[in-house]
Amino acid sequence: MRVSMLATLPAAPTLGTVSMSERSDHATDPALAIIEVPNGPASIDALWDPIASALDGAAPLALIPQASSLTPEAMVQGIRSAIAPALPVGKDTAIILSTSGSTGQPRGVCLTSSALTVFAAHVNNMAGGDPTWVLTIPPTSIGGLNVLIRARATGRQPVAVASVGGADRFTDVGFAEAVSAAAATGHRVAVSLVPVQLPRLLESTVGRRALSECSLILVGGAALTPQAARDCASAGISITTTYGMTETSGGCVLDGYPLPGVEVRLDESDGRIFLAGPMLAQGYRDGANEAFADGWLRTQDRGRWIDGRLHVLGRLDDVVLVNGVNVDLVAIEDRASDHPAIEAAIALAVHNDNDVHIEVIFIGQPITHGDLRQWIAQTLGSPASPAASHRVDSFALTSSGKVDRRSTAARLDLDVVEDEL
Repeated sequence: MRVSMLATLPAAPTLGTVSMSERSDHATDPALAIIEVPNGPASIDALWDPIASALDGAAPLALIPQASSLTPEAMVQGIRSAIAPALPVGKDTAIILSTSGSTGQPRGVCLTSSALTVFAAHVNNMAGGDPTWVLTIPPTSIGGLNVLIRARATGRQPVAVASVGGADRFTDVGFAEAVSAAAATGHRVAVSLVPVQLPRLLESTVGRRALSECSLILVGGAALTPQAARDCASAGISITTTYGMTETSGGCVLDGYPLPGVEVRLDESDGRIFLAGPMLAQGYRDGANEAFADGWLRTQDRGRWIDGRLHVLGRLDDVVLVNGVNVDLVAIEDRASDHPAIEAAIALAVHNDNDVHIEVIFIGQPITHGDLRQWIAQTLGSPASPAASHRVDSFALTSSGKVDRRSTAARLDLDVVEDEL
């Protein structure tokens, strides 16, 4: 493992059929194959062979989800636009995938075969070397695609939960059934989850038992709340947190430690995370590649080193100026989520006339706004206390199952500071 630091250590066919986009004027450019990926377990059969062909150097693929409760038609069209099917495809591009769009519009990312497969054997070895994977995340996201790529390295298809891609509701029973089917292959079981799925599994005996049967549980795509981490520890569930993004072919820092060949550096002024290594994407489909320079990816995240491990603190724009004081929205979310009545929370900077204040959206039991303000002020001070709070039944989600902050705020007609999203 090599770590360097600037900071001191402290319109396509349906049901998975494939079509070729219009050929560009550049005769040497490969034609792009587009797959509209069906929801549910059928997504595996639709992608199993085409992904292998793309990774082996055949026609590059662009993956677009079909519309579902998780991906409404407007979101599908946004992803299709980000993929930009009519544009030429660069040399060595294997798969084009869109970012989640959880903090803005999705962007198409160009990924090579070598970048996508470089850590497949390493991660499989973490699960015992030859695991059967359980697919809970849409394969049109980098987390779900990685499950298929790692499964291909074992020669066995993964077992999908019935809900994958928004085909149904994700439940503890459905997850347990998939884990049981994976275990029946006689191999160890590995799974990738997003943080919003964990509480649903931890709150039931069925879910906890299924998690305990997994040899490797990767949790990524968003920050894991401190309470969720404590709940896993209390239940005796061992998880591995991952940090990465579509631009890094998924998780490249596991439990705070960079994978082999991955370099991490932190900007001394603001803690911005820079990443380098064999997993980096070629760039974006729109050609705006300012974030890629000299072999490094300039992320929008901030972090710090603690005892040799990278701790991701949140996005750079999660620190906002309120009444002349810098306020950390991630710290507010973590503190709010620690309240016994609250399951999950989002903190947002919201325009209020000519001013900016903090508002919190949460899922959980009823709690008065005054109680929530006091709870947050106890540890973070009064500047971090929200000016308003909103209790909701659920958050809007992206196609990959991550919390969609923009859409959640829009449901409440909140005028959110754009830089914060």
